[in-house]
Amino acid sequence: MKAYQFNEATGLYEGEIFEDSATLPYVGGVTTVAPPEYGAGQVPVFDAAAQQWELLPVAIVRQLILGRNQ
Repeated sequence: MKAYQFNEATGLYEGEIFEDSATLPYVGGVTTVAPPEYGAGQVPVFDAAAQQWELLPVAIVRQLILGRNQ
């Protein structure tokens, strides 16, 4: 089954994979919820608690990531 990877710490979209549906619950950072269409300057970010994607501007994502690394 097609699944979508996201970084567990940041929620950033990391791409598509195909995973056996029986093992999917045991794989971290994966959802079957497809990210929305996005364009230049946008980044899909997954909210694991709400089980939904959000589109954020690249500038905001950079600030969030740099803030975590400081």
